[in-house]
Amino acid sequence: MLVRLTAGTFLVLHGVVHLFGFIVPWQLAQPEGFSYHTTALNGVVELGDAGARLLGLAWLALMIGFVIAGIGLALGRTWAIALTAVVAAISLLVCVVGLPEAVAGVWVNAAILVAVGIHAVMLRRQGAATARPGPS
Repeated sequence: MLVRLTAGTFLVLHGVVHLFGFIVPWQLAQPEGFSYHTTALNGVVELGDAGARLLGLAWLALMIGFVIAGIGLALGRTWAIALTAVVAAISLLVCVVGLPEAVAGVWVNAAILVAVGIHAVMLRRQGAATARPGPS
């Protein structure tokens, strides 16, 4: 229970951090350390203002996804693990697009995906152990 609650809280907080990727391109705020720009992939690709805002909507959607996954995980919902994997994988891609500012997100999302993978392996092993016939 405590592990689920802790992991769920972490996912919610990680999701809230994604809000920066929305509020900066939409110029709703200028948080310290986050500058408005219309480029992606470390300045290699020019997105323009509309493209930057579209990418901002992706960050907003990811925030919502992580918050929902975190709440689901904290409540022990079985769908939350799959949602976490999907949202973390998409977030990883969006963070790569947002480099170098989103470098921390790359590592956090990679860690989340590893944790989901470990969880899946543990469930599979647990299922295999309970499916084995007992001694006759």
